[in-house]
Amino acid sequence: MRTRMVGILAALMLLAASPRPGAAAPKAYVGLFKDNAVAVLDTAENRVIGTIAVPPGPHGLVVTPDGRKVYVSSDGASTVSVIDTATDKVVAQIEVGANPHGLAMSRDGRSVLVSGFGTNQAVLVDTATDRVVGSVPVPQPHNAAIAPDGRIAYVASQAQNSLALVAVDLTTRTVVARVPLDKTPRALDFSPDGTRLYFTVAGAAAVQVLDPATRQVVAQIPVGASPHFSPFTADGRLALVVAQGPGELQLVDPAAGALAGEVSVGKAPHWVAATADGRIAYVTNEGANSVSVVDVEKRQVLGTIQVGAAPRKIVLQAMPVAKLGYVSDVQAWAGSLLALGAPAPVMAAGSEGGAVAVANFAFTPATLTVGEGGSVVWTNNDTIPHTSTSADKLWNSGPIQPGASFKVTFSKPGTYTYACQIHPFMQAKVVVGK
Repeated sequence: MRTRMVGILAALMLLAASPRPGAAAPKAYVGLFKDNAVAVLDTAENRVIGTIAVPPGPHGLVVTPDGRKVYVSSDGASTVSVIDTATDKVVAQIEVGANPHGLAMSRDGRSVLVSGFGTNQAVLVDTATDRVVGSVPVPQPHNAAIAPDGRIAYVASQAQNSLALVAVDLTTRTVVARVPLDKTPRALDFSPDGTRLYFTVAGAAAVQVLDPATRQVVAQIPVGASPHFSPFTADGRLALVVAQGPGELQLVDPAAGALAGEVSVGKAPHWVAATADGRIAYVTNEGANSVSVVDVEKRQVLGTIQVGAAPRKIVLQAMPVAKLGYVSDVQAWAGSLLALGAPAPVMAAGSEGGAVAVANFAFTPATLTVGEGGSVVWTNNDTIPHTSTSADKLWNSGPIQPGASFKVTFSKPGTYTYACQIHPFMQAKVVVGK
């Protein structure tokens, strides 16, 4: 009976980290530049389930980490539209100045940086109030990327005779550096650990790699003609490069600094968004009015969705926390089983365990002491995935989704350091005593 109960409880713990049956799939949002609208996709059925009218020329598109709000800038207007993903309706319009181009979301979801091309300003929006809280002069900004710690942003400045990546301190709202370029910068993205900035420039069939510490371009990775956007998967294993010339999604291995594969998609691909586990990518094909659904691991297109005229930017909603199982559910179910007469699990003497909360991009407590034979449970209270990965590779949780948990039992005394693979600046340790 005891063996059977251990098996049942183990199965319930697995359920805690999995979506519940019937849980809604996340939605994708696609800016339709020529339709003046945003298409809403059901990623479970890979079909359009609605469109949302926005001001002319939807250009930038970002989603909050909790998946609750989408921000859309309109190149032909002076506003950023705020979409409530629960109702798929525009609930606010933020005045930011003429011709806003790209948008960048901070990792904590608290700020959106608007590239105000027509006003020569990088404009900072507070997502709690949906109000402009500051701006920094940047000549003709086009796109931007915010470092993982939220302090520094790099903005692609397309001003004629002054092409550059402009480093902006978001705390002091000042320009702290310029990296001059000889070609027009396009799109850019930080690696998950913040140690590299990938960006593309017009007229170069390569992804440029910048070291933010030295503000020097340290590498160029050859890819297909006219690369546009090159974001990383959440675990940092791949950069997903949209190569417009050959109409491909190209996969770059950052560690090797080389192309690892490619997948033919549609005409003039513009943008890409990937699922949290990095297995599925959604690529907008501006010249084909479609979105390609790509299996990244198998290097193949699973399907094509016709979405409307000139799809450019795309974002993928995170799975809402309310749709995920919780450890508290498992405890309740286990309690019901025990009430039916099942024996309670017994831990060895001195095997006190503990819990670690993952929140605000930190492990709390940073140092946890447990007894030999004790277990530690990590629970992700953030709105994006994290991992618990030991420095000596004794365990690796893989992406722990928001609301889910991961457990390790320690059989030997010692000090075990660990970090989040996705955000390596998140570090902590477990001390196991006898």
